[in-house]
Amino acid sequence: MIILDVIGSALGILFDVLLFPFRALPSFWGLLFLSILTGIWMILVFSAVSDQAGIAAIRKRMGGEVLGILLHVSRPGTVATFAGRLIASNTIYLWQLLRPLLVIAIPFALTWAQLEARYSTITLDEAPYPVTFTIAYDQLPDRDSLDMNGNGLSFYGPVMLVDTLREVSMRVVSLTPDPKSITIAGLEVTIGREGDWNGALISRGFRVGHSFERLFKPWLSGAPVLEGTPVSGDMRLPSTSYPVLGGNWSWIAVFLVFSSLAAIGGAAVFKIRI
Repeated sequence: MIILDVIGSALGILFDVLLFPFRALPSFWGLLFLSILTGIWMILVFSAVSDQAGIAAIRKRMGGEVLGILLHVSRPGTVATFAGRLIASNTIYLWQLLRPLLVIAIPFALTWAQLEARYSTITLDEAPYPVTFTIAYDQLPDRDSLDMNGNGLSFYGPVMLVDTLREVSMRVVSLTPDPKSITIAGLEVTIGREGDWNGALISRGFRVGHSFERLFKPWLSGAPVLEGTPVSGDMRLPSTSYPVLGGNWSWIAVFLVFSSLAAIGGAAVFKIRI
């Protein structure tokens, strides 16, 4: 499982390098750049792994079958024949699209995860209200034996123990700029933006040991397995929005719209059949 941590660290470094020119700019510009870059690499990978000649041939055949239906609307038998051929051609066409999409799926999911870790939430410093932090245990300790301290943050209000879920829930507020940390029974976990620049990864939770989940949730930091310590923790930071075309867009809307436009534009420029 160590290889997963290596891959996750390498991806983090790669995205840090890609975002280097945008460090002093508002977060939107880094998100926009990565969205456009994602759309371009997706369409280029699609072109490389798809059967472009086969797609062209099947689209031409489908056009002929649609034309056949329109020309013989008064002959139900002929229409049914062309409709059957069109259904078969559509099935082949979808298969032609499915193969490259399967190749793209994992890189796309890893890209999505990195963007979500960097652009989906505000930081604890920016939160307008105390933020909930939930810690899960294999064996829930007694309230009197809880040992938690904050570095750069403070616990706000009562600490709640949920016996049925084996969880401890609390609210925290920021005291100093990032990075911050929480120490739980000797286990120190880093929380907050990992760099003092826009687009840096925002850590908002942890998992102990080597976790496959962390590869697709890079906002979770790793922690060693220690006796009496929790197994996971999650901070619920408020979502962020971006001013686009007079509205407030989520990071998902920005990413999907501009990556799609880049992919469509790339297909037109490079004459890639979809």
